[in-house]
Amino acid sequence: MGSDKLLFIEDLHKYYGKHHVLKGVNLAVNEGESVVIIGPSGSGKSTLLRCINLLVKPDKGRIVFDNEEITTGKIDVRRVREKIGFVFQHFNLFLHLTAIENVMLGLIKVKNYPREKARRIAEEALLSVGITEELWNKYPAQLSGGQQQRVAIARAIAMEPKLLLFDEPTSALDPELIGEVLKVMEKLANEGRTMIVVTHEIGFALKAADRVVFFDDGKIIEEGSPEQVILNPKTERARRFLFSIRELYRLE
Repeated sequence: MGSDKLLFIEDLHKYYGKHHVLKGVNLAVNEGESVVIIGPSGSGKSTLLRCINLLVKPDKGRIVFDNEEITTGKIDVRRVREKIGFVFQHFNLFLHLTAIENVMLGLIKVKNYPREKARRIAEEALLSVGITEELWNKYPAQLSGGQQQRVAIARAIAMEPKLLLFDEPTSALDPELIGEVLKVMEKLANEGRTMIVVTHEIGFALKAADRVVFFDDGKIIEEGSPEQVILNPKTERARRFLFSIRELYRLE
Protein backbone atom coordinates (compact mmCIF):
# COMPACT_ATOMS: atom_id res chain seq x y z
CA MET A 1 0.00 0.00 0.00
CA GLY A 2 1.40 3.38 -1.00
CA SER A 3 1.99 6.18 1.46
CA ASP A 4 1.00 9.06 -0.83
CA LYS A 5 -2.46 10.56 -0.37
CA LEU A 6 -4.40 10.30 -3.61
CA LEU A 7 -7.70 11.52 -2.14
CA PHE A 8 -8.37 13.85 0.77
CA ILE A 9 -11.90 14.78 1.88
CA GLU A 10 -12.42 17.46 4.52
CA ASP A 11 -15.65 18.43 6.33
CA LEU A 12 -17.90 17.37 3.44
CA HIS A 13 -21.60 18.23 3.71
CA LYS A 14 -24.48 17.58 1.34
CA TYR A 15 -28.15 18.55 1.68
CA TYR A 16 -31.14 17.46 -0.38
CA GLY A 17 -33.63 20.12 0.62
CA LYS A 18 -33.78 19.93 4.42
CA HIS A 19 -32.32 16.42 4.48
CA HIS A 20 -28.71 16.56 5.68
CA VAL A 21 -27.17 13.57 3.87
CA LEU A 22 -23.44 14.07 4.53
CA LYS A 23 -22.54 15.58 7.88
CA GLY A 24 -18.91 16.64 7.90
CA VAL A 25 -17.17 13.63 6.34
CA ASN A 26 -13.38 13.45 6.64
CA LEU A 27 -11.55 10.72 4.74
CA ALA A 28 -8.12 10.20 3.20
CA VAL A 29 -7.18 7.42 0.79
CA ASN A 30 -3.62 6.46 -0.05
CA GLU A 31 -2.47 5.53 -3.52
CA GLY A 32 -2.75 1.76 -3.89
CA GLU A 33 -5.18 1.41 -0.98
CA SER A 34 -8.41 -0.59 -1.10
CA VAL A 35 -11.06 0.98 1.15
CA VAL A 36 -14.43 -0.67 1.76
CA ILE A 37 -17.30 1.45 3.07
CA ILE A 38 -20.05 -0.39 4.92
CA GLY A 39 -23.16 0.77 6.73
CA PRO A 40 -26.94 0.75 6.60
CA SER A 41 -28.89 1.76 3.50
CA GLY A 42 -29.64 5.46 3.29
CA SER A 43 -26.63 6.48 5.37
CA GLY A 44 -25.02 8.56 2.59
CA LYS A 45 -22.43 6.10 1.25
CA SER A 46 -23.47 6.38 -2.40
CA THR A 47 -23.80 10.15 -2.14
CA LEU A 48 -20.19 10.29 -0.94
CA LEU A 49 -19.00 8.38 -4.01
CA ARG A 50 -21.00 10.67 -6.29
CA CYS A 51 -19.43 13.71 -4.68
CA ILE A 52 -15.96 12.27 -5.29
CA ASN A 53 -16.78 11.77 -8.97
CA LEU A 54 -18.48 15.20 -9.17
CA LEU A 55 -21.82 13.66 -10.14
CA VAL A 56 -23.16 15.46 -7.06
CA LYS A 57 -21.94 18.86 -5.90
CA PRO A 58 -21.23 19.11 -2.17
CA ASP A 59 -22.69 22.06 -0.28
CA LYS A 60 -19.69 22.51 2.02
CA GLY A 61 -16.20 21.14 2.45
CA ARG A 62 -13.51 20.24 -0.01
CA ILE A 63 -12.15 17.28 -1.94
CA VAL A 64 -8.53 17.13 -3.03
CA PHE A 65 -7.82 14.47 -5.65
CA ASP A 66 -4.42 13.82 -7.23
CA ASN A 67 -2.99 16.98 -5.60
CA GLU A 68 -5.78 19.20 -6.95
CA GLU A 69 -8.84 20.58 -5.19
CA ILE A 70 -11.77 19.47 -7.31
CA THR A 71 -14.57 21.16 -5.36
CA THR A 72 -13.79 24.62 -6.68
CA GLY A 73 -16.10 26.04 -9.32
CA LYS A 74 -13.27 26.34 -11.83
CA ILE A 75 -12.44 22.67 -12.19
CA ASP A 76 -12.65 20.83 -15.52
CA VAL A 77 -15.09 18.09 -14.50
CA ARG A 78 -14.48 15.97 -17.59
CA ARG A 79 -10.73 15.92 -16.97
CA VAL A 80 -11.27 14.82 -13.35
CA ARG A 81 -13.67 12.05 -14.35
CA GLU A 82 -11.12 10.70 -16.83
CA LYS A 83 -9.02 9.74 -13.81
CA ILE A 84 -11.86 8.25 -11.73
CA GLY A 85 -13.56 5.05 -12.84
CA PHE A 86 -17.11 4.49 -11.56
CA VAL A 87 -18.81 1.08 -11.49
CA PHE A 88 -22.52 1.44 -10.80
CA GLN A 89 -24.99 -0.89 -9.14
CA HIS A 90 -27.04 -1.37 -12.32
CA PHE A 91 -24.16 -1.68 -14.84
CA ASN A 92 -25.14 1.42 -16.92
CA LEU A 93 -24.08 -0.20 -20.18
CA PHE A 94 -25.37 1.15 -23.49
CA LEU A 95 -27.91 -1.43 -24.62
CA HIS A 96 -27.42 -0.68 -28.35
CA LEU A 97 -23.67 -1.34 -28.17
CA THR A 98 -21.89 -4.68 -27.92
CA ALA A 99 -19.70 -5.54 -24.95
CA ILE A 100 -16.52 -4.48 -26.71
CA GLU A 101 -18.13 -1.33 -28.12
CA ASN A 102 -19.18 -0.33 -24.60
CA VAL A 103 -15.56 -0.58 -23.47
CA MET A 104 -14.19 1.17 -26.57
CA LEU A 105 -16.56 4.13 -26.40
CA GLY A 106 -14.79 6.16 -23.71
CA LEU A 107 -11.39 5.44 -25.23
CA ILE A 108 -12.57 6.88 -28.56
CA LYS A 109 -14.80 9.73 -27.36
CA VAL A 110 -12.85 10.87 -24.28
CA LYS A 111 -9.25 9.85 -24.91
CA ASN A 112 -9.52 10.32 -28.69
CA TYR A 113 -7.79 7.01 -29.41
CA PRO A 114 -8.05 5.61 -32.94
CA ARG A 115 -10.41 2.64 -33.20
CA GLU A 116 -7.63 0.10 -33.64
CA LYS A 117 -5.86 1.18 -30.45
CA ALA A 118 -9.16 1.44 -28.55
CA ARG A 119 -10.10 -2.07 -29.60
CA ARG A 120 -6.74 -3.50 -28.52
CA ILE A 121 -7.06 -1.91 -25.06
CA ALA A 122 -10.71 -2.99 -24.78
CA GLU A 123 -9.81 -6.58 -25.62
CA GLU A 124 -7.11 -6.63 -22.93
CA ALA A 125 -9.50 -5.12 -20.36
CA LEU A 126 -12.26 -7.62 -21.15
CA LEU A 127 -9.89 -10.58 -20.93
CA SER A 128 -8.58 -9.32 -17.59
CA VAL A 129 -12.08 -9.58 -16.10
CA GLY A 130 -12.82 -12.97 -17.62
CA ILE A 131 -14.91 -11.83 -20.59
CA THR A 132 -13.60 -14.00 -23.41
CA GLU A 133 -13.72 -13.42 -27.15
CA GLU A 134 -16.99 -15.23 -27.82
CA LEU A 135 -18.79 -12.63 -25.66
CA TRP A 136 -17.24 -9.48 -27.12
CA ASN A 137 -19.85 -8.97 -29.85
CA LYS A 138 -22.85 -9.78 -27.70
CA TYR A 139 -25.22 -7.04 -26.53
CA PRO A 140 -25.91 -6.46 -22.82
CA ALA A 141 -29.31 -8.16 -23.06
CA GLN A 142 -27.53 -11.33 -24.24
CA LEU A 143 -25.24 -11.39 -21.18
CA SER A 144 -25.86 -12.47 -17.61
CA GLY A 145 -25.89 -9.85 -14.88
CA GLY A 146 -22.46 -10.95 -13.72
CA GLN A 147 -21.07 -10.69 -17.25
CA GLN A 148 -22.61 -7.24 -17.69
CA GLN A 149 -21.03 -6.03 -14.46
CA ARG A 150 -17.65 -7.41 -15.50
CA VAL A 151 -17.98 -5.53 -18.81
CA ALA A 152 -18.71 -2.40 -16.76
CA ILE A 153 -15.55 -3.03 -14.72
CA ALA A 154 -13.57 -3.55 -17.94
CA ARG A 155 -14.93 -0.25 -19.25
CA ALA A 156 -13.72 1.50 -16.11
CA ILE A 157 -10.23 0.00 -16.00
CA ALA A 158 -9.67 0.46 -19.76
CA MET A 159 -9.56 4.22 -19.13
CA GLU A 160 -6.57 3.66 -16.80
CA PRO A 161 -8.06 5.63 -13.90
CA LYS A 162 -6.11 6.57 -10.80
CA LEU A 163 -9.11 5.74 -8.61
CA LEU A 164 -11.88 3.15 -8.97
CA LEU A 165 -15.24 3.70 -7.26
CA PHE A 166 -17.67 0.79 -6.83
CA ASP A 167 -21.22 1.56 -5.70
CA GLU A 168 -22.73 -1.70 -4.39
CA PRO A 169 -21.59 -3.53 -7.55
CA THR A 170 -23.14 -6.89 -6.61
CA SER A 171 -26.46 -5.81 -5.11
CA ALA A 172 -28.38 -6.17 -8.40
CA LEU A 173 -27.01 -9.67 -9.09
CA ASP A 174 -28.47 -13.08 -8.49
CA PRO A 175 -26.64 -14.84 -5.64
CA GLU A 176 -24.86 -17.34 -7.90
CA LEU A 177 -23.37 -14.51 -9.99
CA ILE A 178 -21.96 -12.44 -7.13
CA GLY A 179 -18.82 -14.53 -6.71
CA GLU A 180 -17.54 -13.97 -10.25
CA VAL A 181 -17.69 -10.18 -9.82
CA LEU A 182 -16.12 -10.24 -6.35
CA LYS A 183 -13.28 -12.39 -7.69
CA VAL A 184 -12.48 -9.73 -10.29
CA MET A 185 -12.61 -6.96 -7.68
CA GLU A 186 -10.35 -8.96 -5.36
CA LYS A 187 -7.87 -9.35 -8.23
CA LEU A 188 -7.89 -5.58 -8.82
CA ALA A 189 -7.24 -4.93 -5.12
CA ASN A 190 -4.36 -7.42 -5.12
CA GLU A 191 -2.88 -5.64 -8.14
CA GLY A 192 -2.63 -2.49 -6.04
CA ARG A 193 -5.44 -0.52 -7.65
CA THR A 194 -6.72 2.38 -5.58
CA MET A 195 -10.34 1.50 -4.85
CA ILE A 196 -13.26 2.71 -2.75
CA VAL A 197 -15.99 0.08 -2.57
CA VAL A 198 -19.44 0.55 -1.07
CA THR A 199 -20.75 -2.94 -0.36
CA HIS A 200 -22.43 -5.28 2.11
CA GLU A 201 -20.12 -8.12 1.04
CA ILE A 202 -18.26 -8.57 4.31
CA GLY A 203 -16.32 -11.59 3.07
CA PHE A 204 -14.86 -9.45 0.29
CA ALA A 205 -13.92 -6.74 2.79
CA LEU A 206 -12.09 -9.23 5.00
CA LYS A 207 -10.12 -10.62 2.06
CA ALA A 208 -9.44 -7.58 -0.11
CA ALA A 209 -9.70 -4.37 1.92
CA ASP A 210 -6.77 -2.54 3.48
CA ARG A 211 -9.22 -0.50 5.53
CA VAL A 212 -12.91 -0.64 6.36
CA VAL A 213 -14.98 2.47 7.06
CA PHE A 214 -18.28 2.19 8.90
CA PHE A 215 -20.75 4.85 7.79
CA ASP A 216 -24.00 5.79 9.52
CA ASP A 217 -26.35 8.78 9.36
CA GLY A 218 -24.05 10.76 7.07
CA LYS A 219 -20.94 10.33 9.21
CA ILE A 220 -17.96 8.02 9.56
CA ILE A 221 -18.51 6.28 12.89
CA GLU A 222 -15.32 4.23 12.92
CA GLU A 223 -12.59 2.95 10.63
CA GLY A 224 -9.69 0.56 10.84
CA SER A 225 -8.44 -2.78 9.60
CA PRO A 226 -11.08 -5.23 8.31
CA GLU A 227 -10.49 -7.53 11.27
CA GLN A 228 -10.93 -4.73 13.78
CA VAL A 229 -14.02 -3.06 12.30
CA ILE A 230 -15.85 -6.19 11.14
CA LEU A 231 -14.89 -8.70 13.83
CA ASN A 232 -14.30 -6.39 16.80
CA PRO A 233 -16.11 -3.05 16.28
CA LYS A 234 -15.69 -0.40 18.95
CA THR A 235 -19.03 1.40 18.75
CA GLU A 236 -22.41 0.00 19.73
CA ARG A 237 -23.95 1.15 16.43
CA ALA A 238 -21.32 -0.71 14.41
CA ARG A 239 -21.67 -3.77 16.64
CA ARG A 240 -25.42 -3.96 16.01
CA PHE A 241 -25.02 -3.55 12.26
CA LEU A 242 -22.14 -6.03 11.98
CA PHE A 243 -23.95 -8.56 14.13
CA SER A 244 -26.84 -8.51 11.66
CA ILE A 245 -24.47 -8.83 8.69
CA ARG A 246 -22.46 -11.65 10.27
CA GLU A 247 -25.68 -13.50 11.04
CA LEU A 248 -26.79 -13.07 7.43
CA TYR A 249 -23.49 -14.39 6.06
CA ARG A 250 -22.98 -16.90 8.89
CA LEU A 251 -19.60 -15.40 9.78
CA GLU A 252 -18.17 -16.27 13.16
